[in-house]
Amino acid sequence: MLVGSSGRLHHEQRHIRYDSGMERRTEKGAPGGTGFTVRPGRRNDATEAARLWVRSAEEHTLYDPVYTTAPNAEKVMRRFLADLSGSSHSCLFVAEIDGEVIGFLSGELREGSPAFKPKTWAAVEDIYVVPAHRSLGIGRALVEECNKWAHEKGANGVSLQVAAGNLRARKFYERLGFHEVSVYEVKEF
Repeated sequence: MLVGSSGRLHHEQRHIRYDSGMERRTEKGAPGGTGFTVRPGRRNDATEAARLWVRSAEEHTLYDPVYTTAPNAEKVMRRFLADLSGSSHSCLFVAEIDGEVIGFLSGELREGSPAFKPKTWAAVEDIYVVPAHRSLGIGRALVEECNKWAHEKGANGVSLQVAAGNLRARKFYERLGFHEVSVYEVKEF
């Protein structure tokens, strides 16, 4: 789909290009061209998505050291994300500008607790957009693609976890219609 000057979406293969007149920034933050593309991830996107996952984990250690990665985390995530891209019960979406992957979302279908009314959730595992490209609608577009995928798979909704200290992300998810249901707590020994 393309977003034209009228703001309307037009279909274009399985890639979605967002260019509603907003300026985008280069890595250095200078104004550049317009638009970004969100598409289903492929197996060969796993390397870049894993690299971004490591950047996300590094940012998360500022919220809590529990997010400190293992020495081989990038390799493990590369394999995990490659597997996600080929599964019908999981998703990988990538955002790119001029062929450069600048964000991704990964998730999978999960059944709710059998003790509650049966529900299937599209559980977002990870979502990340490089800092130089934030606040341009890329994260929103990734979540929208996940929402569409969840609908296609017959899920009852989308769920995710967010670091308690990540107030920016928590506000972002709230603006997208998410609400807090439970609080995940840890006690380390």
